[in-house]
Amino acid sequence: MFVGEFFNHSWHFVVSRFLALVLSTAAFLLAMAAPTTALAQWETNRATARSLAAEGNAALRSENFAEAEDRFRRADSLVHAPTLVVDHARALVGLGRYVEAQEQLELVLREGVADNASLIWKRSLLDARQLLDGVKPKLGWLTITVKGSDKPLVRVDGVQVPVAALGVRRATDPGSRTVGATASDCFPAEVTVTIPEGGEREITLELKLDSSSHNSAALAQQPQLLPRTQPPVLRETLKPTKSSNTIGYAALGLGGAGLVVGTVTGVVFLRKRSDLASKCRDASNCQQQGLIDGYNRYGTISGISLGVGVASGVAGLWLLLSNGGHTESLAPPKPVAVLPYVSNGHLGLIGSF
Repeated sequence: MFVGEFFNHSWHFVVSRFLALVLSTAAFLLAMAAPTTALAQWETNRATARSLAAEGNAALRSENFAEAEDRFRRADSLVHAPTLVVDHARALVGLGRYVEAQEQLELVLREGVADNASLIWKRSLLDARQLLDGVKPKLGWLTITVKGSDKPLVRVDGVQVPVAALGVRRATDPGSRTVGATASDCFPAEVTVTIPEGGEREITLELKLDSSSHNSAALAQQPQLLPRTQPPVLRETLKPTKSSNTIGYAALGLGGAGLVVGTVTGVVFLRKRSDLASKCRDASNCQQQGLIDGYNRYGTISGISLGVGVASGVAGLWLLLSNGGHTESLAPPKPVAVLPYVSNGHLGLIGSF
């Protein structure tokens, strides 16, 4: 009884260590396969943002506001900073796009800066407040009312206006604005209005019913015979892909070495077990401590080696199969599912390729 319980306890210990090593080794190898690190990507974005900001400042000095707006918008999308947002707002003011400039400046004030931020960042808050005080009086206001339809589609300079913004004052950039409205079964309506800086205008668009649309709708409901056409042939061209499989082959090599070591030590482990079973039949009179220590040692080494071998082999196979190996494939890779299993003292792999 003692020997059987001793064997079962050792076997459960080896299996638990094996499963833990499978998960940890697979996670480590998959993490190594990442093409770039987040730190490298961040440094690249910062360098690009600095270059764009320098071009934007040069464009501001030469009053090329369109180029400045483009450069500062791109820089801020890469690395968000209050200094870039304020400079972007300056370019928008130069273009007369006061509504967007106001939103950018209020964003800086809402986000604020940390107490330990640089002096340049803290200065950007002061600049944002000063610019905002100069922008607000220049905003134009436009009230659009539509008659003849409950669900009209309204656009100002081609930009759709939400239905909720109809009939109320809406912030608008000053200048000449083209307002158009359309609706089903109605003639479109359009009007051009000029809004001065700080001024306000109200316009009403009346949509009139188009009677000819009813006849067109009736004709559309009648069945029509369409000529038979040859369906188009869709062809999908997949570019061959190549990728480095160094990590995959390294994992396979490590897996092979682990399996060899695990097999050899496993044989020794089984011999120790047989010797221990024959010499320690009575638990109260077992004087084979050296044999017990060797049994435990080889069992642990075998379990660890097999765990590393199986985990590395699974990770290596996954990496190679997902990368397509050394071959160039014109078809999408098939999914791979490989899992280790332990049953009644047996180790193996199950899955589909």
